[in-house]
Amino acid sequence: MKLGLAENIKMFRKERKMTQEQLAEAMGVTVGAVYKWESKQSNPDLNLIIGLADLFEVSTDVLLGYEWRNGSMGAALDRIIAYRHGAQYDEGVIESEKALKKYPNCFDIVYQSAVIYSEKGYEQKDQKASFRALELFDMACSLIGQNTDENISELSIRRQMARLHLSLGHADTCVDMLKKYNVCGINNAMIGMVLADCHHQPEEAIVYLGKAFTQSLDDLDAIMIGYANVFFQKRDYKTTVACIEWLRSTLRPGYLPETTTWFDKYDCVLLVLCAETCCAMGDLGSARDYLTKAAKQAARFDGVDSSKICGSKLFEEMGIMNQTHYDNFGRTAMEAAERRVMTDAELVPQLPAIWAEVRNDIEKRME
Repeated sequence: MKLGLAENIKMFRKERKMTQEQLAEAMGVTVGAVYKWESKQSNPDLNLIIGLADLFEVSTDVLLGYEWRNGSMGAALDRIIAYRHGAQYDEGVIESEKALKKYPNCFDIVYQSAVIYSEKGYEQKDQKASFRALELFDMACSLIGQNTDENISELSIRRQMARLHLSLGHADTCVDMLKKYNVCGINNAMIGMVLADCHHQPEEAIVYLGKAFTQSLDDLDAIMIGYANVFFQKRDYKTTVACIEWLRSTLRPGYLPETTTWFDKYDCVLLVLCAETCCAMGDLGSARDYLTKAAKQAARFDGVDSSKICGSKLFEEMGIMNQTHYDNFGRTAMEAAERRVMTDAELVPQLPAIWAEVRNDIEKRME
């Protein structure tokens, strides 16, 4: 095995934004001693290693930075994963326990063993397996410094633990853990679901569910606009328009066509995007139709008193007020549409000219 102690002392020190002088003061040594540790000129003694691990809140194994060079560890890991993929849980946990005895401080072994135990717990309703999974997941968190998989983090592990607690009937522990590790609201949906379903606390649940729902709409919007841009760049213009049309039909609540809603403001922007795509494919007739619809809708929206613009009754019951979300596109719907028209004017020079004609025509009719 190979030690990575020097590199890890430097890495953990910088993670905590400590200077060598500050680390030296914290450990009761000279600055020169810290410099020698980090430059591999000397190693701290055992008591200092334990103290450093405590200061950095990692295990001594993580601080030492073991790099296993025993091929049998990789083979054991492969067998555990293979058993898991084949749903051979009984064989898998036997293999896991063998590997854990030999490599108790290897993150990959501990984590994959936790996963196979958790799946055994879920599939076979085996509570002992679920409890063992929780124990191993907790160990994995202490070894997270070894992890090299970008899809795994302490946050993702804690979420798995929360789900296990829920399956064991520990709703309180599940919610507490989800709240503690609710970075950027990532657990809002599950917190709301558990509060409503298991705790029967609708008032608190609706707050978390509302935040989760609003975020999901934002994510859906970003995903479909992202897809539209992908297909536009591939010059698959029909699919581009299909993505935008799907988004329009999904985001607009179920109102009668003549009803003016808060979504109509953003819809003007989506209509311009469809017109832009039609221009790119050379279909100027369809582009004009989309722009005409956008201008008419913008004029109608801007002409309605804000107090008379409909909100979604369902959204209101869900505790979601989304009208301010659409203010980001411009003060008025017409401004939002025109801003979108001018955004890619260099790429589709026909668009501003058609827009100017359409807008002038509509404004004359309104005089």
